[in-house]
Amino acid sequence: MIENLQELEEKLGIAFKDKSLLRTALTHSSYRLRKKDPNLVDNERLEFLGDAVLNLCVSQLLYAKFPEDKEGDLTRKRAYLVCKDRLSRIAEKLNLSNYLLLGDRERKLDERSLKNISARALEALIGAIFLELGFEKTCKLVEDWLKPYLRGLSIKRIIDYKTKLQEYLQKEKGITPTYKVLSIIGPSHKPWIEVAVRVGDEVLAKAKGRSKKEAENKAAYLALKKLKEG
Repeated sequence: MIENLQELEEKLGIAFKDKSLLRTALTHSSYRLRKKDPNLVDNERLEFLGDAVLNLCVSQLLYAKFPEDKEGDLTRKRAYLVCKDRLSRIAEKLNLSNYLLLGDRERKLDERSLKNISARALEALIGAIFLELGFEKTCKLVEDWLKPYLRGLSIKRIIDYKTKLQEYLQKEKGITPTYKVLSIIGPSHKPWIEVAVRVGDEVLAKAKGRSKKEAENKAAYLALKKLKEG
């Protein structure tokens, strides 16, 4: 059930002049279909816009923050910052799921599925904020949301070991690695995911991470290290 939108505006620090923008950003397509109201608009178009605005904001931010980075480094850092895991965490801090208009079935989805819906709604919300306040103020808000993750980027460089492993195996052996999730343990909001990377039936390495992407990257690093040392 949608709560008081004024409460969300207070969290955002924004008083929308066009309240319909905010409501549209929070309207999932399942709600529109359930209501069967031809005048009701869902958030898919705003999500499309917000995704583009988010990527441009983050690209501009990284370009200024890391002047010595090459294009590939900036691309990997942007992918790290705008991935669904990061967006769902920001949405969770805003308690965004409490404000979403959803169909009956979607309300009963598991927590992970609701997090994905919330992450996409956050992109729609960014689109709405862009239309309401313009690019500069939207980017400032995005930067504030991403500050905890930007600090991590300043400390360590994000390296795409999955790509490095694939390139190495294709060059040396003409084969491509595959990844398989072995286990998921812990609470759904903070799981440990174990992944194996293999070539054919041979397991090259296993690793755990807070996300599938993190675990795969760690496993690729270990596999690459093993292959080069062996």
